[in-house]
Amino acid sequence: MTTQSSKSENETGARNGVEASPSPEERFLRRKVRAANRAMLFEKLWPRVWLPLAVVGVFVLLSAFEVWQMLPPAAHFGLLWGFGAGFVFSLVPLVFWRPPSRQDALDRIERASALDHRPLTAFQDTLSQDASPATRALWEAHRARAARSLAKLKTGEARPRVDRYDPFALRALLVLLLVAALASTQADLPNRIRAAFAVPDLPLIGNGLRIDAWISPPTYTRKEPFVLSANASATEAVPVPQGSTLTVKINGADAKGYSVALASPGGKQPITPTAQSTDTYAEYTSAIDEDVTLSIGWTLGSERTWRLSVVPDGAPRIAFHGPIEVSPRAVMLLKYKVDDDYGVASAEARVERVIIPSVSERDGEAVEAPPPPGLPQIGKPPVFPLSLPHAPVKAADAKTYKDLTSHPWAGLPVVISLAAKDEAGHEGLSAPRGMILPERKFTKTLARGTIDQRRSLVQNPADTARVAENLDALAVAAQDEGAAAPIYLGLRSAFWRLKNEPEIGDIEDVVEQLWDVAIRIEDGNFSAAERELRAAQERLKDALERGAPREEIQKLMAELRQALNSYLQALRQQQNKNSDRAAASPNAKTISPQDLAQMLDKIENLAKSGSADAAAQMLNQLRDILESLQTAQGSGQSQEEDAESIQKLDEMTDLLRKQQQLLDDTFREQQNQDENADDEKGAQPRQGQGQRGQKQGQASPKSSAELDQRQEDLQKQLQELLSGMNAEGKDPVQQKLREADEAMGDAVDSLRQKQLGDAGEEEGRAVESLRQGTRALAEQMMRSAGGTGTGNQANRDPLGRKQNGPLDNAGDDVKIPDESSGQRARAIMDELRKRLGEPTRPMLELDYLERLIKPY
Repeated sequence: MTTQSSKSENETGARNGVEASPSPEERFLRRKVRAANRAMLFEKLWPRVWLPLAVVGVFVLLSAFEVWQMLPPAAHFGLLWGFGAGFVFSLVPLVFWRPPSRQDALDRIERASALDHRPLTAFQDTLSQDASPATRALWEAHRARAARSLAKLKTGEARPRVDRYDPFALRALLVLLLVAALASTQADLPNRIRAAFAVPDLPLIGNGLRIDAWISPPTYTRKEPFVLSANASATEAVPVPQGSTLTVKINGADAKGYSVALASPGGKQPITPTAQSTDTYAEYTSAIDEDVTLSIGWTLGSERTWRLSVVPDGAPRIAFHGPIEVSPRAVMLLKYKVDDDYGVASAEARVERVIIPSVSERDGEAVEAPPPPGLPQIGKPPVFPLSLPHAPVKAADAKTYKDLTSHPWAGLPVVISLAAKDEAGHEGLSAPRGMILPERKFTKTLARGTIDQRRSLVQNPADTARVAENLDALAVAAQDEGAAAPIYLGLRSAFWRLKNEPEIGDIEDVVEQLWDVAIRIEDGNFSAAERELRAAQERLKDALERGAPREEIQKLMAELRQALNSYLQALRQQQNKNSDRAAASPNAKTISPQDLAQMLDKIENLAKSGSADAAAQMLNQLRDILESLQTAQGSGQSQEEDAESIQKLDEMTDLLRKQQQLLDDTFREQQNQDENADDEKGAQPRQGQGQRGQKQGQASPKSSAELDQRQEDLQKQLQELLSGMNAEGKDPVQQKLREADEAMGDAVDSLRQKQLGDAGEEEGRAVESLRQGTRALAEQMMRSAGGTGTGNQANRDPLGRKQNGPLDNAGDDVKIPDESSGQRARAIMDELRKRLGEPTRPMLELDYLERLIKPY
């Protein structure tokens, strides 16, 4: 009736911007509506919030009483997932909850107030705009009566009615249990709640299930496979060699239900089961090349993890161990040391040529000219294997002999570097070392000329015309000297090959040909025997290093014996041929064929017994011996120098013997005169050591003159020996001889004054100086002879035994004292000690006795 008109009137007022202030009744009504809204919110929200709180409460209660630790891993994991799912589902009513509207609040107030005629609705109604004044008066009276009824409005108490969802009031029990748990475990409750989320590891054995996981290191590491322990901590890393293989085998029901994965910084990568896997058996394999975490888990179960830390395989290390030594025959000796984590499999030396720009003059100044572009290089870079004690070897010091005198680069600057490889293919390099590649020294003019042309051809392969002309001249000289036909034909052949504009391959062939010609000119057939011996040694060394079968070792030993015999025969022939030019030094090191044969027998026996390392070591010793053998050119001191040194040593020894005899005669003459003086005085006792009267020290004129003459003769002999020595200054031999000469002069003066006591002391000093000078000369001779002894010890070992063969010396030249000789020696020593213990004897005699006993 009038409601629509009232609403239109209000809307018209709102459009006109006129807004009436709320009346007290309206403000009261708004407060009631807000209170009703709060009650309705609590009634709707509390039942919906109580459900997730109950889920959380039960979870906390189970954690407080440590129920999770009592469950098996699968039940633990499943229950944990159940709680999570239940909590999510308990939040669904909250998601679909709708807040109450104003009309809902008004309806609640009217229901709660239970008033007749709905006064709240009547109060909110409005009158239409076209109402008459009488109607308006009636409407206002109606609203006034409705307003009086507003004071009786009620919102009602909030009733969430949780009992509809929990008719047995279990929520009260849950609250009581939570209060009790909090009171008893308030300090440890957070740790127990965290433990609920820590799912225990998956058991590897039990309930018909078995899980095996192990690591197989690479074979070159020589490490045994190891099993991943079930007790290993998930945070502790397990060291794994790089390149290892992981294997996981699962036996039991639903084996395929387990998942195996490797987690790395790049992500988690599952491992696919192998083709042999079935429903009750699953096998997984994967290579381990980086740090990963292995995880084995079940679809509805827990997970077991291991941290695998890869131990990288570093490159092997190799370095020079000392300078590169060069033997008299220009053979290089490389000493080096190697080491690696798991073992060095092989090693080699690499030689690179260093191109030095030629020097030319420009405007009066020296200018380095680079080599012509595109100039070919003669000779391939040498690469040769290095010996190792046994391959693979973790750490060792080794050495290798290498003869590169035949290489085209001999005599040119090169750089040598060493390389070592392990079985994984990693390579390590040493610091490069520069040197002039050793070259052989040729003594014959024709051989030197041939080698010079060969070097010129290597340095400048484009200069074939000039080299060809020089070779033509050398061929003419060879013909004039009456050289062998192969030498002349070799030079002529090289000449014609270079004359016809050869290719680079032909030039390399000519370089090799010229080397063969020079060797034939210099040594004849000797170099061929030497090369065959070295080749046989290399073949046997390689066979020992790779563990060749016994039959191959025996065959190579036979070849080495034959090559060694040929080499010794060629060496003997060359020495006989050169005997008219230089004789072998008696101090030179010598070794007999029997000794070499004995070494070969030992090498063969060691190889047969399986001691390949010891056999290789003895083969290196044989190589050392052969490299140090005296060649036809000779080395060390000449025969004349050795004979002169031996003569001086003999003269000094004879002089020492005579001076010692003179000292003994002087002492004996003094002792006789002391006894005569005692008889004259009635055998008066002596007063102690060192007290000698004037009469006791005086000698008869005849004896004193004889001793004086003998001392002068010895001094003259010593001065003649000194005059024959050309060395000056600080030579130790001459210094000791000069000291002896000075002592002899003082002894002569004392003898002329008939003071035998003083003369004896000076003679003793002369004896000591002569002894030291003789020893110094002998040491000099031993050093010049390489420590093998003096000239009269040629073909003898350090003990003085003959070295013609291992069994040639039966010991006939060694005198063994019998029992009677030993008894006499002991009696003499006892008597000497007895006299030395008598303090009444003269000082000179006591000194002499002490010198006699001191060496013993």
